[in-house]
Amino acid sequence: MEYIDIFTRSGQYTGVTRPKHDPKKPGEYYRHVLIIMKTTESPAPGEGEGQYIVQQRSLKAKYYPGKWDMTGGAVMAGEEPEAAVIREVQEELDITIPAKDLQLAFNRIVDWEDGTGLLLSVFMCRVDVPESGFKFDPKEVNDVKVMPFSEFLHHVSDHNDEDFCNELKDIEKIL
Repeated sequence: MEYIDIFTRSGQYTGVTRPKHDPKKPGEYYRHVLIIMKTTESPAPGEGEGQYIVQQRSLKAKYYPGKWDMTGGAVMAGEEPEAAVIREVQEELDITIPAKDLQLAFNRIVDWEDGTGLLLSVFMCRVDVPESGFKFDPKEVNDVKVMPFSEFLHHVSDHNDEDFCNELKDIEKIL
């Protein structure tokens, strides 16, 4: 069973750890990570549109089934966000990312209508496309492909707000 730490909206650890899928109470937040992976073969910033590694969520996923999205997931109890993003990419896509290659793009708070939410950390890095193709966990991922930034942004725009998408546009300019 996977466990997560519970935080306040301001990021203070509450001292509570519970199973990942247990219901959260109003005022409870947990850490979540996402990673934006631009291919190493993409042009330098400002020299053309980048290519991004994007996964299609499992058709059985609780949230956003079948949507093309970024790789990510919950930060487990006692885990740091950097370690969580490295673990998630390894588990879901079988890609190893050295910690030195990670850059924090931005943090944000996601508030949900029930009074709970996420403390979201979004990381970015350049990644080699595996020569032998992508090996992915079919329980979590339906497909993986490389797509240009404009297509990537189109896919994630339907389930993320405008501010989040603007921050993704900033990543394309600097990564």
